[in-house]
Amino acid sequence: MNIRTVGTERGMGWVADGFDYFRRSAGIWIAITVVWLVIFIVLGFLPFIGSLLSPLLTPVFAAGVLLGCKALDEGGELKLDHLFRGFSTHTASLILLGALYLVSVMVLLIFMVILAFVLLGGMDTLTQLMEGKPEQLLGNLPMLAVVTLIGLGLYVPILMALWFAPALVALGGTGVADAVSASFHGCLRNIMPFLIWGVVMLVLCLLALIPFGLGLLVLVPMVWAGTYVAYKDIFSASA
Repeated sequence: MNIRTVGTERGMGWVADGFDYFRRSAGIWIAITVVWLVIFIVLGFLPFIGSLLSPLLTPVFAAGVLLGCKALDEGGELKLDHLFRGFSTHTASLILLGALYLVSVMVLLIFMVILAFVLLGGMDTLTQLMEGKPEQLLGNLPMLAVVTLIGLGLYVPILMALWFAPALVALGGTGVADAVSASFHGCLRNIMPFLIWGVVMLVLCLLALIPFGLGLLVLVPMVWAGTYVAYKDIFSASA
């Protein structure tokens, strides 16, 4: 697998190309996004099991949408059932990716609780914070900020390791371990274009939330399609 390093300007290119993919089949993209949102909203109402199923199924749905991007790229049509194509190809590997994400996040959360316990001076302080006592919150803001920043810093590598993994599995036929490793190294070698892309998408996300969140019907497809284009740029041997 040849992992390319692309120019910083490609960060904006992924934004533009993502919108171009959306423009080609706007109606279907909106339908896919609505169905996807409804599924995860319903899962959110299921106690406990919904919290487990959501991360497990996210790579499966992502793979299906990426297969739809590939169809558009090759001159075909994007269809609503592309959202579910991940359930018919490499499904076990995709669910395993979701399990890796779930376990990684759980370990990170446990670490953050332990770190907060140590930095904040024991369980009494944590209990008072969870009870929402403002005097405890204000007095411990610096330490809470430190814990949050450390947590975010450790969460980024998890995202890097799994961002391209569904594409590498579903489109490239890569094994789970190799997909995770390649995704991490692909992101690491292209940190600057990803920084540009991330900042622009964050700004667009804030704007998308203004009209009752309706802008997400455009932004979510742009993220999916931009990921596909970035995958093609970076993993040339798998595109």
